[in-house]
Amino acid sequence: MSPAMSTVPAAPSTASTSTGAESQLPYGRSRKQVSRACDWCRVRRIRCDNEQPCKACRQRGAQCTQNGGDGPRTLPQALREIDKLKARVRDLESELAAYKSQPRAVAAITPVSPSDQSSPVQSVKSQVQNTVVVKPRWEGIYVATARSDQPSYYGPSSIYYFVSRIGCYLGKALQQPHADKSFQTRGGSKNMHETDSPDDNARQDASEIVSGTDARWGALRRVHEEALLKLFWEGYHCFMPIVDEAEFRQHYASLWEPSRTTRKQSPLVDIILALSLQYGYAFIPRNATHLADHDEAYGDSAVAGRWYYRRSQALLNADLESPSLTTVQCYLFSICYLCCASFQNMCHIVHAQAVRAGQTLGLHLEPPADTPHGERELRKRVWWHVLLLEAKISTKLGRPFLLDLAQANSMSRPSDDLATATYNNSSLGAYGPGPDITWLSFSSHNCQLFITMANIYEVLYDKCGEAIHQNNITSIYADPNVLESCAKVLAARMPILRAWLDNVPEQLKMRRRSGGEPFSTDRSAVEIDPLAPMWVQRQRVWLELAYHTTALNLTRPFITFYSHSNCYTPTAEQLANIAVDHAISYTLIMHQVVFESDLLCGWNEFFFLQWSAAMTIVGFILAYPIHPATPKARQALDRAIAVFDNFAPNFPVSADAARIVRNLVSKADLLAGGAEPTKAIEAPVAPLGISSIPESGNSQVPANDSLSWLDPSRQDDSAQFNQFMDWAMSVDAYNNFDNFFDASNPVDAWAFGQGAGGVQ
Repeated sequence: MSPAMSTVPAAPSTASTSTGAESQLPYGRSRKQVSRACDWCRVRRIRCDNEQPCKACRQRGAQCTQNGGDGPRTLPQALREIDKLKARVRDLESELAAYKSQPRAVAAITPVSPSDQSSPVQSVKSQVQNTVVVKPRWEGIYVATARSDQPSYYGPSSIYYFVSRIGCYLGKALQQPHADKSFQTRGGSKNMHETDSPDDNARQDASEIVSGTDARWGALRRVHEEALLKLFWEGYHCFMPIVDEAEFRQHYASLWEPSRTTRKQSPLVDIILALSLQYGYAFIPRNATHLADHDEAYGDSAVAGRWYYRRSQALLNADLESPSLTTVQCYLFSICYLCCASFQNMCHIVHAQAVRAGQTLGLHLEPPADTPHGERELRKRVWWHVLLLEAKISTKLGRPFLLDLAQANSMSRPSDDLATATYNNSSLGAYGPGPDITWLSFSSHNCQLFITMANIYEVLYDKCGEAIHQNNITSIYADPNVLESCAKVLAARMPILRAWLDNVPEQLKMRRRSGGEPFSTDRSAVEIDPLAPMWVQRQRVWLELAYHTTALNLTRPFITFYSHSNCYTPTAEQLANIAVDHAISYTLIMHQVVFESDLLCGWNEFFFLQWSAAMTIVGFILAYPIHPATPKARQALDRAIAVFDNFAPNFPVSADAARIVRNLVSKADLLAGGAEPTKAIEAPVAPLGISSIPESGNSQVPANDSLSWLDPSRQDDSAQFNQFMDWAMSVDAYNNFDNFFDASNPVDAWAFGQGAGGVQ
């Protein structure tokens, strides 16, 4: 050991250095360590001890803490921490803004009794009940449709609710009951009474029906089925691209065996053939169908192909435990078939099956990474059409959503590029010049349109329910301030619909004559491009008609049949004007396309949309007999009647729709003839940019009358109200289940092709 290390230093000679001596340690002793310095000592990098509080904190008289968190020690660390906190503040502010923009919900609070407090189980149940949140709703009506005694619920956005409001107003204004016979539709009545209903003993099991049908009447021959499938590829396929064309053709070919005269059964092939029969009924020559189809009582395109539909459903039910992508495809096509056959409740229920089957397959999630490109895009398209139909059906019927459509924006959209459109040698492709569109582009924009509409719809009706609850009323029409406040909510969100329109490519827009703007309500005629492929022409027509339909469905509730004295609702009246403008535009385009081309021939869905537009126009001219838009609306009704007459030969209920509209127009003319002229009021400029709108001219309704008639769910004269609704529902839900499911009825489109002519 060296001398330096062995020498011990001498002790200090003075007492003045005692404090310094305490801090000086002998070279042979190590410094005393502490497990962790307190926060104050650690930040200042000074000595701490294991006492609590430490000596330094005792000397400064402060609290000694050890939180254990390592804060920023350098300037870059501090700057990063500041940026992170700023980002968190922005996130919280956006969440707060989103929360404030939504209507407040009402918590269902259940009082807790002393006996409940003494029980832990009851206490937990009470806490769960206190967290249940119920949004107040604007209640609709219960109406029996399809000649059934069982009522169904329809919300305020439905055409059923609007028609009921028309009936309430007419009953109040005319003060007279309606004749029963005027409410019976010719087509609906014959289908109801002239078809033999099966008794309980004659009902067969689904499997027996499937196996027995071919034996009784014979299936279609292959040449006939292939002709119908050609109609599908030219029609539905460009609107609903949810099947792979090449795979379907291979599947269909595999169903035929040389030794058999009939093919194997397939639910997908059957439902597509049912759709094709329903759609192609207008194209099929009468001499090529069964002789019984010439009977006016049964010559109805709506239920053509119903045997194919029934067999498809029977096959689907057999494999319900193990659904596949084909199962969801069949459900989606079944929804279209039922919608065009006027079975609205069945349509809604089958859609719920499609949702659950899709979730079982995981379609609501992103496809696995190892999925081939074509299959991945097909899965996306199938699920996005589930979302489209969810928005379309729920808003049309006014019923709650089954899915959260707001989450659709977080999902990746199906691709519509050229590589995807031409995958697997698809027969449809792209269209130019300029930025090309593919046959899949329409599907993308159509889905986005209805999801956008549904998002606006949900905010609007949440606000209506909240306002009704807060003001203790049953509908927004009982209080003009509530009506106007709800109208402002919709007016503030209508630009969102316009933003969707700005993203539509020019190749999907129909040009207008005389310099008119596409998708506008300027009532200019459209230009049908004969040089464009058929699928492009149809997609253009479909997309614009869908746009006008969504706009009028959103704004139609603001057509009011009562003018409150000394209270002006400019925004609500502007929305009413927007509703009739879009209804007129729909009617004019529909009339032109029907009479100048065959693009819409056989499309029963457009008939129902035309019926909705016509009833919107009727409601407007009843509510506003003295209005600048009323003459144009009255002329548009003549065009709508002409469209109904055009559909009538293959669609008997269309003739009844024409008769009903004529009847309502005569009542509107009667009321307008006895109305006092009303003075137009200058409306202030509103965010929608609509011209000023005068007051409603329905002076036949005294201002001091009870307003209960404004709410269709509160009717004193239920018999008269039910008569009117039975009359109106004969168009919206005219079909009878006996005709649809009667296995003993020999008159059926299943026998199509058994005549001499065959399909041409």
